[in-house]
Amino acid sequence: MKRFILILAVTILAYSTVYSSEQIPDRLIIGKDTIYLKTFPLEYLRVKHRALKAPFDYDGYPFSHTACYRGYVATWQIIDETLTLKEIEKIDSLGTQLNIIEYFTNSVYTPKTLNGYVVADWYSDTLKLYDFFCYNFAYKRNDFYVSRDFGGEKDKRIELVFENGKLVRNDIIPIETYLLGDTLGLDVYYYQNWFVGYKPVYVQGIVRENNGKKVLLEIFSLGTDKKSIKRKLQKEIYIGYVWVNPRYCKKNQQNCINFQQKTP
Repeated sequence: MKRFILILAVTILAYSTVYSSEQIPDRLIIGKDTIYLKTFPLEYLRVKHRALKAPFDYDGYPFSHTACYRGYVATWQIIDETLTLKEIEKIDSLGTQLNIIEYFTNSVYTPKTLNGYVVADWYSDTLKLYDFFCYNFAYKRNDFYVSRDFGGEKDKRIELVFENGKLVRNDIIPIETYLLGDTLGLDVYYYQNWFVGYKPVYVQGIVRENNGKKVLLEIFSLGTDKKSIKRKLQKEIYIGYVWVNPRYCKKNQQNCINFQQKTP
């Protein structure tokens, strides 16, 4: 019995490790915004209807690398408050496009269409702010991510709610509502040591510019007077001005953020 439990534990550990790679996101277009999904609506349908095969073949495998086990990137668009599937793109150098209507027609699932796109009437989910730790230090990426709440964290902000393909709740704040002079607060993580790991400090800044995608913050408080911590923070952010996606911030509230170094 002990041997069986040991084998089971090792198997579960191995499985979780294999599928622990960060996955390339899908894209969701809402008005002028492009939101990056860390949850995959098409996979819900593929699990429910097993006759819906993998969209692409990679020399006998459904994927080409572990950063995208589903083997594709889908683009979704909200039309008339309805979630629609716009395109499915192969993970290759050519960006090969799938004939979506033909793909569905050849399966057991008969799709509805809207403006030539497939209506995702199978999809119901609540998506929250996705602030996975690695993105706090991604200088070149400052996108906005949403995902399922896998950890059951009640304090995570709800951003989108879908019911049978209908968008019934949209709490994503329009970028244009962030005005010059607004004060934003956020947590910035720095590496302390191998024993403690990463710790946050509360950073505050004033909005000095809004380019329609991000805002330029003038940092006026690093939340600490310790020179050693300030030196570590200088490795993560430009002390002075920094472009940020403000929807990872809340006014006078702590939150996480992705930084991109840039001088004004």
